[in-house]
Amino acid sequence: MINKNIVFLSGGTGTPKLLKDGIKLFDEQKVTIIGNTGDDWNFYGLYVSPDIDSVLLTLSNLIDTKKWWGIYQDSFNLIDFLQNKLREQIWFNLGDQDAALCLLRTNLLNHGKNLTEVTEILCKKLSIIPQILPMADQRIQTRIRTPTKIMHLQEFWVKYKGKPDVINVFFDGDLRVTTLSVLEAIEKADVIILGPSNPVSSIGPILAINPIRKALQSTAAFCAAISPIIGTDAVSGPTGKFLRAWGKEITPLTLVEMYQDFLDLCIIHETDKSLLENFSSYETIGIAENILINSPENAMHLIKRIMEYC
Repeated sequence: MINKNIVFLSGGTGTPKLLKDGIKLFDEQKVTIIGNTGDDWNFYGLYVSPDIDSVLLTLSNLIDTKKWWGIYQDSFNLIDFLQNKLREQIWFNLGDQDAALCLLRTNLLNHGKNLTEVTEILCKKLSIIPQILPMADQRIQTRIRTPTKIMHLQEFWVKYKGKPDVINVFFDGDLRVTTLSVLEAIEKADVIILGPSNPVSSIGPILAINPIRKALQSTAAFCAAISPIIGTDAVSGPTGKFLRAWGKEITPLTLVEMYQDFLDLCIIHETDKSLLENFSSYETIGIAENILINSPENAMHLIKRIMEYC
């Protein structure tokens, strides 16, 4: 068992895949996951936190691993009733048990708890040992500018299925403040791992918060990232579209460029190993492995490789 203080920066798919089995290598009491809240969403008054919930459900063994969102074998009676009986136009899918989780979160928030306190309560109720921290307690929303309108990330990706052209991606909210818990976790960390999540819409909102970025720049922790890009294609999601909107090339080297002010090591796919000769200019270690997390062994192998270098 690895006896170090570990911090993960997490979105909603890539990093939970890494955590599901990779976390078995650690003393879970020393693991902290800082989760993206840029795509948090209000659904009929319920506060939904998709990326935080993906981590909660992964670590409580409830996640639907075919979709990597929602609860395994959940029912959708609430959505069916809204659509078919009440004739509501529903485009956001939320399972019944998932809705119960969001209902409890909303109730706690309405009774004066902040998002960090609420997430801690949910961890205890779900018997989750690692600490899960929202990136901030204040609302920060990921917005997508298209040729016709500015929309929330959930609208772009779920309602419009990621089809509109993207002019820009930006973060709407107070980026000057995070929580003391987040800053303490980064300060005490021995290793910080950025999982293979979208660098714009999953990791991007976390790094856009000024005190978090400064904490990463000054930390003594070993910082490592796993690329979500293979060749000139994203492993999943709208990563490519968002990078182009930011004027960046779709290549693993872009990831190193975006994180170079704090990154010590980056794992790229084995088919991209010819790019390793470029890493010296970024003062970052590069190694090539199979970054597709399609088995427990692969997840644990990637973490072991990071730990070898730190």
